[in-house]
Amino acid sequence: MSPANFICTILCALPAYDSIMRSYCSVLALALLLTAARGLCAGVDTARQIFESAVQAMQAGNYAQAESGFHQVLQLDPHNVSALANLGILYAKMRRYIEAIEEYKKVLALDPQQPETQLNLGLAYLKQDDYAQALPYFRQLHARDAANQKATMLLATCLISSGHPGEAIALLKPLTDASTADPAALYLLGLAYTRAGDANQAQQLFTRLFASGTTPAQTNFLLGKAYADATDYDKAIQAFQSTLQTEPSFPGAHTELGKAYLGAHRDADAQHELELAIHQDPQDGDACYYLGAMLVQSQRYQEGLPYLKKANQIIPDAWAIYFYMGKTEFLLGQPAQAVPLLRRATELNPDDSGSYYLLSRAYKAEGRAQDAADALKRVAALHVTSLDVERRALKDAGIVKNAGMDSGR
Repeated sequence: MSPANFICTILCALPAYDSIMRSYCSVLALALLLTAARGLCAGVDTARQIFESAVQAMQAGNYAQAESGFHQVLQLDPHNVSALANLGILYAKMRRYIEAIEEYKKVLALDPQQPETQLNLGLAYLKQDDYAQALPYFRQLHARDAANQKATMLLATCLISSGHPGEAIALLKPLTDASTADPAALYLLGLAYTRAGDANQAQQLFTRLFASGTTPAQTNFLLGKAYADATDYDKAIQAFQSTLQTEPSFPGAHTELGKAYLGAHRDADAQHELELAIHQDPQDGDACYYLGAMLVQSQRYQEGLPYLKKANQIIPDAWAIYFYMGKTEFLLGQPAQAVPLLRRATELNPDDSGSYYLLSRAYKAEGRAQDAADALKRVAALHVTSLDVERRALKDAGIVKNAGMDSGR
C-alpha cells in the first residue's frame, strides 16, 4: 500500500477536486440511467423487475440486497451489460476493488466504447494505487476528449506516480497558464516538477497555489503532502500540525500527520495521531492499517491485529493488510491461520517476495515441506527477476556496459 493515494487524500483537499468528484458522481448516475434503459430493452419482465429493485437497493445503501439482485439478473442473462456495470459500481462502493475491476472488464469486453466504464475502471485501479494499470484507461479517455480537464488531471496523476513526470508536466502546463488556474492542477504540476527534480519550478507553482483561493488549512495540508512526498518529514509534520491548528477536524489531517511521524520514526506520536484519526472517522482504513502495521512492527502483535482486521473490513483487497495479518498470526504461533492470509497476499501481489518467504515458513511450521519448497522457489525467482530489472536499468542509463553479472565481484 503506497503512502499516498492522490485521488483520495491529496486532491480532495481542494475545492476544484470537489467538482471532479461531483462529475464522477454524475457519471455514476448516468451509468445507472443508461443501464436501466438497456435493462428495459431486455424483454424479460422478471429480469427487468429484479434489476430495477437492485438499483433501488444500491441507491438506498442496501448493498447485500443489490448484489443479490444483480447476480440474479446475470443468472438469467450472463451478458447483461446493465447488471455487470452496476455490479462493478456496487463493488467499488463497497471498496471491493478487485471484484469491481473484474466486472468492469466484462463490460468492456462486451462494449469496448463505454467511457463511463473506462473511467470507473481507471478509478478502481487508482483506489489500489495501481497507477500503471490505470494509465491506459485514462489515456483512452484523454485521447477521446483532450479538452476534458478531469480526464487530463487523472491521466497526469497516473503519469506522476508511475515515473513519467515530464509527460505530466506537458499535460498540466496548459491548465495552469491562466491567472485563475485550477488549484488542483497547480498542485499536480508542482508535484510533477518535484518528481522531475526541478525544485525551483516546483516552488514557484506552490507559491502560486498558496496565493490562490485555497484556505489556510488546505494550503498547509497540501504543503505537508508535498514535503512528505519528498520525504522531508520534519517539514511535513509542521505543515500538518498547522492544518490542525487552523481546522482541528480537517479530513485526513490526523492520518497524514501520523504517517509523517512514522516516516520520522516517532512511533509514539504516530500512534497518538492515528488513534485520533480513527476516533474522528472509524471507517478510516488507512489509519487502521498504518496503526496496525506499526504495532506489529513493534512486536505488539495482540494490539495490532484488531486494527488490521478492521482495516481489512474497510479495504478488503489490500495485499499488505493480509501480509501483516498473516505475519502476526505466524509470530503468535498460529501457522494454520497465517497460511490463508499470506496466500491471499501473494495472490493480490504476486511480485512481493516477502509474502512468499513468510508463507514458506508458515508451510514449514505446518509440516508441508513441498509447499514450503515451492514458495521458496518463487522467492528465488523474484529475486533473480528484480536483479535482472536493475541490471537492465543500469545498462540503459549508461552506468554499466554489460547487463550481466561481473564474475570477478
